[in-house]
Amino acid sequence: MPFIIDSHEDLAYESLYGKFDYTRSCMDNRKYYSGPEKFGCTIGWPELQEGRIGIIFGTIFMEPPAFSNPTNKNRETTYVTNEDFHAAACAQLDFYDRLTDEHPTMFRRIFTRADYEDTIRSWTEQPDSEHPVGLVGLMEGCEYLRSFDDLELYYERGIRLIGPVWAGGRWCAGTKSTDFKDALTDDGRALLKKMSANGFVLDISHMKNHSAMDALDYYDGTAAASHANCNALLGDDFPIERHFNDETIKALIEHDGVMGVVPFNFFLKAGWKNGETPRETITLNTLADHIDHICQLAGHSHTAAIGTDFDGGFGYPEIPYEMNDISDLQKITGILEKRGYGEEDIQNIFHKNWQRILERVLK
Repeated sequence: MPFIIDSHEDLAYESLYGKFDYTRSCMDNRKYYSGPEKFGCTIGWPELQEGRIGIIFGTIFMEPPAFSNPTNKNRETTYVTNEDFHAAACAQLDFYDRLTDEHPTMFRRIFTRADYEDTIRSWTEQPDSEHPVGLVGLMEGCEYLRSFDDLELYYERGIRLIGPVWAGGRWCAGTKSTDFKDALTDDGRALLKKMSANGFVLDISHMKNHSAMDALDYYDGTAAASHANCNALLGDDFPIERHFNDETIKALIEHDGVMGVVPFNFFLKAGWKNGETPRETITLNTLADHIDHICQLAGHSHTAAIGTDFDGGFGYPEIPYEMNDISDLQKITGILEKRGYGEEDIQNIFHKNWQRILERVLK
């Protein structure tokens, strides 16, 4: 059973705001959860081991002021000013430090190539044993960045990928942009130049398509999409520009990038509504459709991957019918095999594609 690299999990945000404890089982978290979200937790230590989730891109995400939940008074998960943003980012980095310091047999930070190689070795040479899950830092949205100088600090503290936008507006158009006509702004180009100089992976997730195309054309470093799906399978009625057109996916393929698909029912089929649409209408075959679409565009299996976004604003039961928690990602293997994908293809999708990205940027 191949191990999985999951390129997007909001562990810090949900732990600090939602109060999930990812050292426990997800069922324990569902039982004792008392936070504001309405979904069931999908991640826990036993489920990570059962699903062989070897590496996670753990995010630094804070709600932007214009879109934050008014009930959220937790300054570790939201912000108002640039100084607030930096303080919250540092608080979430502190969380990952505590998590690994207090639970070294469960989680480990990945800062260097040596850290990465040790983590990969444990999951490949002892496949039947429990191992610490490696954590790579990903900043999701930095529109309130205080200064480009902070990029060096964030790198030193473990951030290796940066998605410039979540809402959009300062650097380029994002998911929440409504009247933003430009692609990259002058400030956006300056940010990408600094990111490249510091060796970050550019995460184009949450960019509108014209912004993502401009960013891919401009960026001379490594680029990827940590969590996004295919517009071609969602249709023209999908209510937000959150996912990527074939043109953008092809540009990412030409950039030798990787794209992690998201097992969120609303992101898999237009018109799905929790509590109204029967769960059995969205299955892991639907998720496999998005994986296959990327592979067909590429003509190979070197671009598609998995980026769950668990538990980032959704969870059980808003995930494919066969899934109760993250361990059920392993069920994709049989589905892909029935579609003609071989062992090497599945390993590419599960971990080797993200390994290529990490090996390119880790020192």
